[in-house]
Amino acid sequence: MRENKNLSWVRVNKNNRCPICHKTDWCLLAADGTAVICARIESAIDAGSKGAGWVHRLDDSVKPVVMRDVAAHFPLAAIERRDLAYNCLLSALTLSDLHRENLYQRGLSDRDIDDLGYKTISHDCTDGIVQRIKGITRLAGIPGFYLENGAVRLSSPSGTLIPVRDAEYRIQALQVRCDNTEHGKYKWVSSNGKYLGCSSGTPIHISHQDNLQNQEIWITEGALKADVAAIKLRKCILAVAGVANWRGIIPVILELKPSWVVVAFDMDKRTNELVQRHCKDMEQALLQITNDVFEADWNSDYKGLDDFSTSSTFSTSSTSSSVLDIFRPVSASFDKGANQ
Repeated sequence: MRENKNLSWVRVNKNNRCPICHKTDWCLLAADGTAVICARIESAIDAGSKGAGWVHRLDDSVKPVVMRDVAAHFPLAAIERRDLAYNCLLSALTLSDLHRENLYQRGLSDRDIDDLGYKTISHDCTDGIVQRIKGITRLAGIPGFYLENGAVRLSSPSGTLIPVRDAEYRIQALQVRCDNTEHGKYKWVSSNGKYLGCSSGTPIHISHQDNLQNQEIWITEGALKADVAAIKLRKCILAVAGVANWRGIIPVILELKPSWVVVAFDMDKRTNELVQRHCKDMEQALLQITNDVFEADWNSDYKGLDDFSTSSTFSTSSTSSSVLDIFRPVSASFDKGANQ
């Protein structure tokens, strides 16, 4: 017996598993949630031309499928296409006087700002720009872009755009320092959940200012903070988007193979138990791949590494050996804890 009903079918995925075999590939779901074509488990109904498999009706004996807009997600584009699309976007934008002044206050010069590629984005300035970028590269799989009523759109809060780069200075993703901070100061440019949209993920930002060959790598939180510190300290700085996202650091360290690593999270780690726990977990993971891991401490008057590196306390002409008094060897601290 063959199933001839004219249904619209969509492929299963990790968000919408097959309710028959519970796998995330091959099978098809009816868009109205009434049936499934399972590619693994047979039924009396051959799927026929709809695909290799068997049709299963979803009745009270099978938990109904709750559709989650399975067509919304699109695979992340290769880094080369993301870099091209984001550079096209940034080249079409400018930086407002207000946002430039805010960056001056962080210790950046005009040359720094231009080199880093910071720009202003607002809701009412993107439609025409998107059409121009469309003529240069495909936007499917580029986080932030999605399809609505047949037109490509860009989803982004208003604020300062911050490029998040890889070791080759390619733009992996974009963050926004939001003008309206009611729902958070920093947001990713992402179109996750929108039709043909895509999530940015939480990639590790690598800020090195041509110091990638420096065998000393620092780790902090926040791309903007890392950019400021990389310029002022003349170091290679890795930035996580929140301390809970530290696991992405490990493959980067394995790739770059530094001689030593300095963990430099904000000074609230002294009082924030959650930050302390994530910091300790990361340091333990780092010690599995390198013996030389240090934790940087400084006067708590300076909240973050960027504040400290732009203060008079830290001389930009200093070398690592001359500021070792702010370093605590992590391996020694773990050894001490183990012996207690």
